[in-house]
Amino acid sequence: MSRSLPLLMLGVAALALGCSGPDPNPASDGEEAGPPVVRAAECRWATGPIKIDGSPDDAAWKNAEVLKDFAAYWRKSKPKSATKARLLWDDRYVYFLAEMEDKDLYADVKTRNGVTWSNDVFELFFKPSADSLRYYEFQVNAANTPLELFFPSRGSGGYQRFGPLTRLGMESAVKLQGTLNHWEDVDTGWTVEGRIPWTGFRAAGGKPKAGTKWRFALCRYDYSANLEQPDLSCSAPLSVSDFHHYEDYGELTFVGPGK
Repeated sequence: MSRSLPLLMLGVAALALGCSGPDPNPASDGEEAGPPVVRAAECRWATGPIKIDGSPDDAAWKNAEVLKDFAAYWRKSKPKSATKARLLWDDRYVYFLAEMEDKDLYADVKTRNGVTWSNDVFELFFKPSADSLRYYEFQVNAANTPLELFFPSRGSGGYQRFGPLTRLGMESAVKLQGTLNHWEDVDTGWTVEGRIPWTGFRAAGGKPKAGTKWRFALCRYDYSANLEQPDLSCSAPLSVSDFHHYEDYGELTFVGPGK
């Protein structure tokens, strides 16, 4: 997406895809290099029950791989605020947990499948098959407003077409370390925990088998009164500032029980 477009057109283009669009923080000479590129991760089997309450206290999370190398890889820049994320799965769900630093908690979108990426938001992208154009996007903002999207392809119409249609069954809970929408104080961060049923992935084959590999990306928008532009970061080593650029997504391997 061209950075030379007028700002209005950039906003319209972003709405067409969902969480997408050019990076508002272009690279500059001497920019600090991002963290090491991690192209593979494991989604391990949940070894116990997980209560969706926004807390990382469930014992099962201790066995999950911690994904913390978030960056704006397309401009080799580390994010202003750190993120630690985890993924687990079992026979019914894929689970996610993200713990995020945030000095200014902001989220005012409260309509399901609204424009949540205009707020502090955590996002998950899954592309089950490299041979298919189908992929999924999930978001939860700091007010616990969900967005869930199934795209038959990137050229099929995007958010404006599929936002009103998608119902995938995601559940989530958020805990705030600070006060929401009070820009004059200093917050600490927020945590989101959730689960997505495998029935939500029916259009792309449903529940994976142990050893199955998907493409994936975990992404974040951080808005703050302390920043000139929203801070974008992603777990995947994207070469362009587009969270839908699945050619650069990481590889997620589903590890079965007992492994």
